[in-house]
Amino acid sequence: SMLIIVGLLLSIGASIGTYYGFGLFDKSLWYLFLLIPFVITFFIIYLNLYWGIVLIGIAKYRKIVYPKKVSKYHLFNVKLVSQFVLALNGVKVKKIGNKKWPQEPGLFLFNHVSDYDPWVLYTMMKGRYAFVGKKALRDIVMVRCIASSIGTLYVDNGDKELNYEMVDRAVEYITEKETSVVIAPEGTRNFTGDLLPFKHGGFNIAKRAKCPIYFIGISGMENAVNKRKGHIAKVKVELFGTIKPEEYEGKTAGEIAVMCENKYRSYFKQ
Repeated sequence: SMLIIVGLLLSIGASIGTYYGFGLFDKSLWYLFLLIPFVITFFIIYLNLYWGIVLIGIAKYRKIVYPKKVSKYHLFNVKLVSQFVLALNGVKVKKIGNKKWPQEPGLFLFNHVSDYDPWVLYTMMKGRYAFVGKKALRDIVMVRCIASSIGTLYVDNGDKELNYEMVDRAVEYITEKETSVVIAPEGTRNFTGDLLPFKHGGFNIAKRAKCPIYFIGISGMENAVNKRKGHIAKVKVELFGTIKPEEYEGKTAGEIAVMCENKYRSYFKQ
């Protein structure tokens, strides 16, 4: 953010100097000279500095390392990259409703339609948060470096030990590190927008952390998956409900999963 401020100051300085030094009173030229230094500063200096940090981070995250605290700086940069990825692929995101993003850490659920879903949520979410992702993400070095730098938790259907570790760390994130955990309870993409049955494992996080469960509804994503080239896909995101710990107290993870699945099915029927 300091580099952005410096870039802005350079832009203002260059534009004032151009305006008075060369007598260019044409407003279009003046705005052009205001913009150029900022663009150069941001895209060349800032983004190259960030990717330089990512490359250096390969040494740090070449093994599976969970950060002591999820960095808002890294999340901010992933948000920028997400906006670029969505724009490049013709996905336009709209937030529905005026609800403020919850301040209390908890377990966020979202319906999983495509690979774009995490990119969409990175542009929308506030505070500190970490996604639960498939084990395959950590097999690609560059992806692992970025994913691990933002606290990604890994899960695999055939690796019980890894799944237990994921739950342990997720509970630690929520209860000790003021970091929410984001999970797709369907476990995989449904591609059509029709919900798949919710898996139970992730709800052990809520049971142990005794935290709120938040519901994020993503609609229109199936249009992004199946859209024709050159067309804009409009995707809507809504934070549509919350279950407090006292509402699921005493229930098993399976019962909580059914409760949450029913809420999603009711939401999408509206």
